[in-house]
This record gives sequence, C-alpha cells and structure tokens, in this order.
Amino acid sequence: MNHGYEASLVKRVVNQLVTGIVNGEYAENLLPPQVILSKKYGVSRTIMREALSILISRRMLDVRPKTGTRIKPSKEWLIIDHEVAEWRLRATTDPEYLRGLMEFRALVDPRAASLAAMRAGRQQRIAIAIAYQNLAHASANSADSCAAEDALLCAIVDASGDELLKQMSSVVRMGMRARPAIHPHALACEVHLAHFAKVVRAIEAGDAEGAKAAMTQLLANAAERLMEAA
Repeated sequence: MNHGYEASLVKRVVNQLVTGIVNGEYAENLLPPQVILSKKYGVSRTIMREALSILISRRMLDVRPKTGTRIKPSKEWLIIDHEVAEWRLRATTDPEYLRGLMEFRALVDPRAASLAAMRAGRQQRIAIAIAYQNLAHASANSADSCAAEDALLCAIVDASGDELLKQMSSVVRMGMRARPAIHPHALACEVHLAHFAKVVRAIEAGDAEGAKAAMTQLLANAAERLMEAA
C-alpha cells in the first residue's frame, strides 16, 4: 500500500470519527475498542490507530488503561488548529466559544490590515482590489458572497507578509465557516460592504492606522450580528 493511499484512508477515518463524535453517536462518550472500529470503517488496525492518534494529539480523546478511549469535552479540544476550530463549532452551539473566536479574530485581522497597508506590493494591492470588486458584485446572502469575503480576507492577510498571522487567520476562518449562515437585511449588507471599502482604501493609501481602525469596526459589527444569532 502506497503512502498517499494510506494518508487518504487515515483522513477519511478521521472525518468519519469526528462526524460520529459531533453527532453524539458514542454512548457515554466512550469509543469502542480499536478492533471494532477497524471493522466498522473497513480499515486495518494500523490505519485506525493512526487516525485515533491524530484526534488524541488534538486533545479530543483521552486514552487510559482499563477505561478505554473516552471523548473529552469540546472545551478541552486543541483550539489553535483550523480543523478543530471547525469541529468544535459543528459539535455544539457554544456562544462562549464563538465569542472567544471573535475576540481572537479581533487580534488577528486588524493587525493584518495594518501590515498590508505598510507592506503590500503592487500585485498584492491588485489582488485585494479584485477581491473587493468580486465581493461588491456578489449576490448578498449567497455562497458566492461568503466565498468572496473569505477571498478578500485571505488577500489582505497574505499582503501582510506575516506567516504567523496567516496561520492564525486560517484557524479563525475555518471555525467561522462551521457556523450556520446568517442572513442580514439589505442595509446591514451595505454597511458591511462599506466597512470593507474603508479597509481596502486605507490599504491602497498606505494608511496603516486607518486600515486597522476600519477592520476593527468591521469586525465589531460582524461580531454583534453573530452573537445575536448564536
């Protein structure tokens, strides 16, 4: 069996295990023995062991002698991991966790916007402008709009030139994607787009403080809508 195929099998089993965990399929939060799980998912015990080790490394499972493999409370799962951020919001409606995620985002995106204003090169500024135009022309409250907004944020973070910010932003965005879609009224959509326009203009002008302030205001408004819908 080649390595690529093994990795694909492990990934599939991890996704299946996570789906079972977030859907509450395991009685008393206790996983069956590995031999039973291997038969259930049609893989070798080696593949199952590797899949379980991934979830253990992300603090989702606790393995102890005589008690088996127990699912840990979602609040104990590793947060600084983009997949775990998504899994946790899939697992439960947790306003406290969502609030923490938004507060974390407020540390990341304004800093990224500020650095983008100072560091963005010509091609990166063009990419940001194109991404903004795509957002402006996307249908409100649609999958296209969500994808366009995500692409714009990615372009801004990329222009920051900060690898750590890129990784942290990825965690936030993956977590936010797991939330049910929110459908604000038309005026709210216009206000949201106007805030993005301020961010983009400040970056284009090289105004680091202006970009940071505009992004901070944008996120504050978005957080308010999200918490109301939580």
